[in-house]
Amino acid sequence: MIDPVRFKRLLILLIKVLIVLELISALFQGLGGGSWNRFAVDLIAAGGLYLAWGRITALVREQKESARAKMERAPHSVSVVDAFVFSLLWSDEIYTDIPADRRRLVVIAYTLIALGVVAAFVQIGPGLMPLVVTATLVLGAVNLLSWAVASERIERDALQTELRIAHEVQLSLMPRENPVVAGLDIAGFSLPAREVGGDLFEYATLDGRAGELAVSVSDVSGKGMHAAMAAVYTSGAFAGEVLRGGSPAEILRRMNGVVWRHSGRGQFVAFLLASVDAEARRLTFANAGQMRPLLRSGATVEWLEVPGVHFPLGLQEESPYQEQTLHLKQGDLVLLLTDGVTEAMDACRELYGNERLEALVRALDPETSAADAIEAIRASVGEHAGTAPQHDDITLVAIRFAGEGA
Repeated sequence: MIDPVRFKRLLILLIKVLIVLELISALFQGLGGGSWNRFAVDLIAAGGLYLAWGRITALVREQKESARAKMERAPHSVSVVDAFVFSLLWSDEIYTDIPADRRRLVVIAYTLIALGVVAAFVQIGPGLMPLVVTATLVLGAVNLLSWAVASERIERDALQTELRIAHEVQLSLMPRENPVVAGLDIAGFSLPAREVGGDLFEYATLDGRAGELAVSVSDVSGKGMHAAMAAVYTSGAFAGEVLRGGSPAEILRRMNGVVWRHSGRGQFVAFLLASVDAEARRLTFANAGQMRPLLRSGATVEWLEVPGVHFPLGLQEESPYQEQTLHLKQGDLVLLLTDGVTEAMDACRELYGNERLEALVRALDPETSAADAIEAIRASVGEHAGTAPQHDDITLVAIRFAGEGA
């Protein structure tokens, strides 16, 4: 079999060898008493090529990006020239990107084409027989490549359908409206990445604890439909356990057992649960492997820690969680978030980071609403990322103690 990448490298090596042989031939012609013109022209051409190689390489890199942009922008109307240039400049990357289970078919296709080229120059029977053999081999290669592309397209379309369904499932689990609670200003936001993950935020009323609101932020490991289904049963577990009542730590302990029994091994859920009592201005939270909450109180900004283990739900069969209770005052702002916020990257893969978020929250006006605080963070993260693609879900819930409790 002919590996296309190796075949290309062999062709480049062959060109280099031919150039050297041409120089040697011209040199011997000059030494044999013939003209030195041929040697001089060859030497100048080879020297110029060597000196300009860096510039040629840079031009090729520029053309590579341009050729790829044309192919991705309008593949249905790409010209023959653009397709030809793209196929040559990106040959290594194209072959590397071929799925492993299709790569052998592409190698066989290249081999058939190579044999067809050989057949065109070798006398195989009388008349047009060499051309017939060549055409048959090339047709077989083209058919193989077409089948590989079509098969890959069908699988990709099926995957896109799965991701779309997972995206819809994920969005359907989250609240469409923010709760209205006297003394509280609450807003939530989630922006799924292009590949659907499992970020969720939810609100619920704690059973048996009048006036207390349960707020959760979770991040299911994995992507696509598996993550979406894990988010479904995690959401169901949350709804059921909240109805049973208990403190945030107790609810997380019971949810851990549910996720352990229903999730596949190696799949887990980072989950933070907070109960908010507006009248008492009290926030109690327990954390199962999620990002720490961020509190802005006056001029102070701090990440809130909870004692004990922080294992994500489903990581082990039993996890005894602990909780932390804070007594807050008017104007205090608490942010519950997933790591998609602080780990958002720009084109140079630089993280947004905790420090940027802390500085932004510290600079917010004390009267900034929860929704406006989230919008400011969204804008800042987006400005940092620029044109870089979003690689993870971004989820935020802002809880602001807005006034005297009812």
